[in-house]
Amino acid sequence: MRRFILGACACALAIFMTTGTAQAQQQDSQSRYVIVTSFDVPYGPDRAKVLSYLNEYFLPGTQHNPTVRNSRVLMHNWGGDAMQVVLVEEYDNWADIMAPCGKPCDDYNAQHKAPEEGEAGYAEYQEKTNLFFKAFSSHSDEIYTTNMNRAVVEGKRPTLVGPAPPAAGGN
Repeated sequence: MRRFILGACACALAIFMTTGTAQAQQQDSQSRYVIVTSFDVPYGPDRAKVLSYLNEYFLPGTQHNPTVRNSRVLMHNWGGDAMQVVLVEEYDNWADIMAPCGKPCDDYNAQHKAPEEGEAGYAEYQEKTNLFFKAFSSHSDEIYTTNMNRAVVEGKRPTLVGPAPPAAGGN
């Protein structure tokens, strides 16, 4: 009896490990990780400065990062909180989220240095920086996974969901 139980446990463990590995591989190939960051930028003259800082100094780190699959900046148009700005980044896996940008960002930053104290444009840069971080200080970060079989990306559907289409020659 003991040998039977040990054998059954070994078989169950082998099936579990094989299934777990297959599910992990399947999940990696069909899933993406999506980071959603949101914060409020009040309307008024400072909003343009915050968005300018976002475009000039914050977003290039995302746009040049080779592990970012898709990125969007969403501006709230309708509903309860029109001040909200939402940043959405999509990655293939968790490791890509944690990976440094590396050379593309280093090269960009070397070519687009922020002005330093005493240089032309420093006061404006400092004002934008302070306003951006004031708005961003209360941001919210969420990380989701999405099954790409349910996605429509740029008009393309990797896999159709829903009922199977009728068989050819059917009623």
